[in-house]
Amino acid sequence: MTDTSRLAAGKVSVRALLERACQQGELRLLDLHLGLFLEKQAGKGGKLPELLLAATLTSAAAGGGHVCWPLAEREALPFPLPPGLLPDAEHWRRSLLASGAVGQPGEMAPLILDQSNRLYLRRFHQAEERIARELLRRASATSPADAQAAQPLLQQLFPSQASGPDWQQAAAAMALLKPLLVISGGPGTGKTYTAARIIALLQSLHNGGRPLRAALAAPTGKAAARLDESIRAARQSLPEGLGRALPEQAQTLHRLLGARPGSEAFRHNRDNPLAVDLLLVDEASMIDLMLMAALLDALPPDARLILLGDRSQLASVEAGSLFADLCGSGEPAWSEPLRAQISQLTGQDFPHTADRSGPLADSCVLLRTGHRFQGESGIGSLAAAVNSGSVEAAETVLAAGLPDLEFAECAGREREAWLRTQLLRGFRDISEAASLEAAFAAMEQFRLLCAVHKGPNGTEGINSLAAAVLRQAGLISSRETEWHQGKPLIILRNQYDLQLFNGDTGLLWRDRDGRLKAWFRRADGRLHPVAPSLLPEHETAYAVTVHKAQGSEFEQVLLLLPEEESRVLSRELLYTGITRARSKLVLCADRETLAAAVRSRTKRHSGLAEKLGTATCRLDC
Repeated sequence: MTDTSRLAAGKVSVRALLERACQQGELRLLDLHLGLFLEKQAGKGGKLPELLLAATLTSAAAGGGHVCWPLAEREALPFPLPPGLLPDAEHWRRSLLASGAVGQPGEMAPLILDQSNRLYLRRFHQAEERIARELLRRASATSPADAQAAQPLLQQLFPSQASGPDWQQAAAAMALLKPLLVISGGPGTGKTYTAARIIALLQSLHNGGRPLRAALAAPTGKAAARLDESIRAARQSLPEGLGRALPEQAQTLHRLLGARPGSEAFRHNRDNPLAVDLLLVDEASMIDLMLMAALLDALPPDARLILLGDRSQLASVEAGSLFADLCGSGEPAWSEPLRAQISQLTGQDFPHTADRSGPLADSCVLLRTGHRFQGESGIGSLAAAVNSGSVEAAETVLAAGLPDLEFAECAGREREAWLRTQLLRGFRDISEAASLEAAFAAMEQFRLLCAVHKGPNGTEGINSLAAAVLRQAGLISSRETEWHQGKPLIILRNQYDLQLFNGDTGLLWRDRDGRLKAWFRRADGRLHPVAPSLLPEHETAYAVTVHKAQGSEFEQVLLLLPEEESRVLSRELLYTGITRARSKLVLCADRETLAAAVRSRTKRHSGLAEKLGTATCRLDC
């Protein structure tokens, strides 16, 4: 009897395998319970091992950031299975569709199996369908542009460069022509500089009888605050009279949409849309599938949407790799009519690229010129080397002795001793700060980023070590408990009534009356106190994961990789960690672990790229 028929006959205990995986921490109990529930409902108490396995894997995939589970997937299982145990995909498909718990697109069932044998939780499939349909509708639309009025403004906002195409100016021209604009660029390529000028341009040319209603948003409070800072700085550099109409404040997407405490539903939706003509969202790579679905539901059909992000960064913490699916990995090949319109508006010729075409190509632009990391920048050079996937290029950069880059290769006790020195040097200024503002400024100067959460090289181990080092140095009094002045915190769960969101970073500090409060910087730049007893789930944040650091930047970053290889290590994680540093990066890693991370690419299962026509350029992902 083959493995497949043994599984179908129930002679291999799938439940026992799944229970063992739960005991070993390879599966969540939630995943198994969903599988058992659907098996019981579909089989009326009988055994349906193929449904049990498929439903559990689909739930586990969602927990791991995937939108679906491809039945043909044989790699990257969340737990090991006996060789050959997974059924043949076509046999599995027939069995699942016959179970009653699995339907095809358009049918009502707990799980949906599409024509490409991707198995979804129903809500994920519905969200992906809505997103694809709405983005394609916006991407196919065009807006008329008054070339006579637009040309002088474009020249004024983007003075001519010495050589080469001005992709920032091209993005602004595209914003006039397309109601959907996706701008991707690495750090320092001027995404928010360009965005501010786009808003000023659209405001100046708006003739709807009232000012253009524009809104700024980002996925986290920290990212919203950074967007605020960038727009304020860009306002100062705008030509006289063009900066006054820029929005005054960015906000989190949850606040924009009207998050309701204790509910996944938002106040703004299709029946109660946002009152905006233009929505600009920064750090779009952090947006997960369900949040994008809610955003598009709440956006008026005729409103413009501009998404800014870096397609090379890590995908969202929750399910999906939405921004990368929109951008693809090649050069967008604009249609000839669009290319001609952009050339007419800008007076420039843009090179033809044949990497990809498709419905979304005319809504995408890549900013290529970096302005932050100039010349012999170790940070910029290492980021480019990692992004290329070349271990040799990365090693060459690390060996070059560039002033803004330090590489530390140490292990065991030597690594711990080295880390103690780095932690004391990096966090002393917070503990010794004379004021809350000074302490926050010190916290922005240095951050230690970990690739993992568990273990001595994860955030748990490093946060414990940091507290011990500061105590031994007398910077934390031996009389103080775990709650002490100068302790950084990071929020792990949204608390809408307190306007605290997952990823927000704060600091414990005494108020004028000597009471210890947790302080957080709001999107308007002000520091707001919260009683520690009211805080939602949180943890110490001397060290945070690279995932949690998305949307943030620090003057100096210590990026710590574990001493052993891990499945979470990837090119995208390295690139994201490296580019959090503005002026100095210290990378502590074993060379073999580093090489494995550079070679590994994040792979998230989704059907969105295929639906959007960008899948052909993501075959290498």
